[in-house]
Amino acid sequence: MHIMLGQIFALLTAACWAHNSIVYSEAGKRVGSRAVTHVRLWIALPAMLAVHFIVLGRFFPAGFQFSVYLYLLLSGFFGFFIADLLIFKAFVDAGPRETLVIMTLSPIFAALFSWVVLGEVLSPLQILGILATVGGVIWVILEEGARGRGVKSPEASRKRVGALFALGGAFTQALGMMLAKAGLVSGLHPVSANLLRLAAGLAGLILYALIRGSFVRDFAAMKDRTALGLTASGALIGPVLGIVLSLYALSWAPVGIVTALMQTSPILLLPLDHYVFKKRVTPGALAGTLVAVGGTILLFSL
Repeated sequence: MHIMLGQIFALLTAACWAHNSIVYSEAGKRVGSRAVTHVRLWIALPAMLAVHFIVLGRFFPAGFQFSVYLYLLLSGFFGFFIADLLIFKAFVDAGPRETLVIMTLSPIFAALFSWVVLGEVLSPLQILGILATVGGVIWVILEEGARGRGVKSPEASRKRVGALFALGGAFTQALGMMLAKAGLVSGLHPVSANLLRLAAGLAGLILYALIRGSFVRDFAAMKDRTALGLTASGALIGPVLGIVLSLYALSWAPVGIVTALMQTSPILLLPLDHYVFKKRVTPGALAGTLVAVGGTILLFSL
């Protein structure tokens, strides 16, 4: 029974990521992706503090070695600051579904990091999973590019740049997850780990906004009530609810199954693209999405 609940929670987590890709994309189009990236953590961090107090009875983790805090803070810097700046820009330029398809490379990068840094040998089936995922991503990118083939439009150029941002986001997100894993081996509760990561991400975004001189402007942009509502929705459903769901899923079901199910966000977006956004989903884009997600499932179900 618990395994089935874990699988359901993993699918709900994937739905949270799919939801966030849409609301952040729409909010970013209204007020800019940087403002959304910055302001949403001001909403998520207090909510996460409350969750931490409810779960662990205190607002902040204490009593761990310095290296634990360092790993988790660096993880948040790369995962919630650098990665999210790139990903949110990709949501606006490339589109939600296209970005999430490219983001399926994130666990692949993590596996390659483990191979190079930790000396973990990949099995033939794992290599096949990597090839399938990369092949699916390339398929979708080529399919999207085929629509504007021979036409050098600003839209086509913007989508290509967005794809590069998404690729950078996948890379830095994988780096952040590796650092998080290093911090969690000390026995730190995952809720505490996520709180530290959120704090580091917000600190990075504050510094970035101050350097750009956009700190006040980012909040002023939220005079757009629609953008503020979308941003708040994403902040509560992603970094808070999504993370909590994923933690429960991991506690009830095998990690490989949970990780695989969490990668189904691009598939969940296909009917929304077709029925809500009235976007034509070509057979090639559908096939590429299924191959990419299938490769990830193969890699992490072993």
